[in-house]
Parts: sequence; C-alpha cells; structure tokens
Amino acid sequence: MAMYKSLFDLSPEQTASTAMPRTVVFSNGTGSGSMTICPLFLGAELYYNDMHLAFFEEATAPMRNVIEINHCRVGRYECSFGANSCCYLATGDFAVCAAARKKSSSCFPLRHYHGITILLDLDAISPEMRKQMEWYGVDLDVIRRYICTENRCCILRSEPTIAHIFSELYTAHSVPDTGYLRLKVLELLHILTRLKNREDVQQTEYFNQHQVECVKQAAALLTQELTVHRTIEQLAQEVGLSPTALKSCFKGIYGSSVYAYQKEYRLQLAQKLLLETDCTVAEIAHRVGYENPNKFSSAFREAAGMTPTEYRKMRPIG
Repeated sequence: MAMYKSLFDLSPEQTASTAMPRTVVFSNGTGSGSMTICPLFLGAELYYNDMHLAFFEEATAPMRNVIEINHCRVGRYECSFGANSCCYLATGDFAVCAAARKKSSSCFPLRHYHGITILLDLDAISPEMRKQMEWYGVDLDVIRRYICTENRCCILRSEPTIAHIFSELYTAHSVPDTGYLRLKVLELLHILTRLKNREDVQQTEYFNQHQVECVKQAAALLTQELTVHRTIEQLAQEVGLSPTALKSCFKGIYGSSVYAYQKEYRLQLAQKLLLETDCTVAEIAHRVGYENPNKFSSAFREAAGMTPTEYRKMRPIG
C-alpha cells in the first residue's frame, strides 16, 4: 500500500503506519512537535498541530494556488510573507492566506502552539467536488480572489460562529471522522464565501523582518541575562529600535509587554529549578534575577498561588 502523499512535503521521523489519519513527529534543537494529517477529499487536508519548539522547516511542496487556513487554540503563531509582512496569531485567532506567499518555516514565539491548519489546493479539487460545494453555498473562486488578491492575511479574532466550528473540530481530534470533518470544513468555507461582506475582518498589523529580528534579540537578552536589569530605553538602544517601536512590536510578537514577558519566563524557570534541583530558594531567586529572596517569594506566590517552598513539595519522590 502506497503511503499517502500530503500537500506538505514533510520529511520528519514518521510513524510506520500508512493508515489515515496519520501522525508525523519531528524535532530540532529547539524542541519537538507533531502533526496529525486528516485528508478530507482530493485537494483538501486538515492538520492538528501540537508544537513545543521555536520553529520548524515545512519544506512545502509548490503551492501556487493553495489557500491556507489556521486557527490558534493555544500559544502564538508567526505568519511571515517576506521582508515587510510578519503578523501573529494569538489564542482564538483565525486566519486565511495564500500559502504561496508564506515563507517555508513556521515560528512559534512562545515555543508552544496548538492549533488547526486546513489546506485547499484549488487546482486539485475536482469539478464534481466544486459543484457539490456550490450546492452548499461555497464558492472557492470568491474566497481565492478576496484572500489571495486583495489581502496577504485575513484575520478574525475570537468570532463566535467560527470559534464554535473549531471547537467541534478539536473535540473530534481523538477519533477523527472524515465525513464529520468534511461537513465542518464546508460549514467554515460557507462562512468564508461571505467574508467580503463582513465588518469584523481585522486590518492585520504587520511588522517588518528587521523589527522582528530586533525584538527576538531583545527577548533573548531578557531571558539569557536575568541578573542584568535594563530599562526599556537601554534595551531598545542595544537592539537598534526606538523605545516606542520596541514596545509595540514586542507586544505584537509575544502578546505581552517586555517586563511581563520576562516576569513570566522567570516564574517558569523558577518552577523548573524548584522541581528539578536542590538549590535553595535564595539561590533560585538570584538565578532568576531577584536580588531579594523575599521579593522573589512574594512574586512567586502572587503568580503561582503558593510559596516556592510549598511548590517544591509537589516534586515527585525519588
């Protein structure tokens, strides 16, 4: 039996099974991830994404006339279309774009992402299938003209009708039923056919590649040098941005302010050190950038709902 050829030309470690749906897993120096591939019909696929890494190379097959639909359930996802066109999906966001315009790697600023991708190869969908879709009020040419010609990336944020469709798709993940998934995707495409008449389509905020690289450098400084305390002005000067641009772009990429991002990282690192090392609370406080152990304990309790000592008791015995 020939293995199913996905629209994504994935070349990671794969499961030996040729059955569909099929899960592929992959890893790199930043972590690991997996995709569950669910073919819907010729030219249409649905992917369940579970990512715990900073990025992965997609190595996509040529997709000149492919529409890509993404829904972010948890985390953040970078959509990049070239030097001046980076935008970001947050929890609850839904985006539609022309796949041919995207770069070949996917980035996840928070190093974790759960979501759904739907790919539609408009050249591969049969005339018979198109007629059936039109019966359901789906016009792929209307979607293509609006999405691929007039917009680089069309985003709706936390729209209730669309959120409901995706919640049902996530519920179906445990035992994917191809017929059910087809119906839900047709329902989604029915909504997209009327997208141009909606008033809640977002004018996406884009960042250029230089801004993105500078902000990622700033995030690296914040997490690698926790004992160094910088003002926004100092950090902006180090990475080559104005303070205003740094604050705006940082929020767009990471979904939080500069200091909130660093505080969250400190908490996560402190939790890891409490569970995995025998360092004292004072030593951990210093390692995560707190000069005063009491201030560290207070901040930890406010964020975690318990003191560092109480949290450490959760460590498995042995």
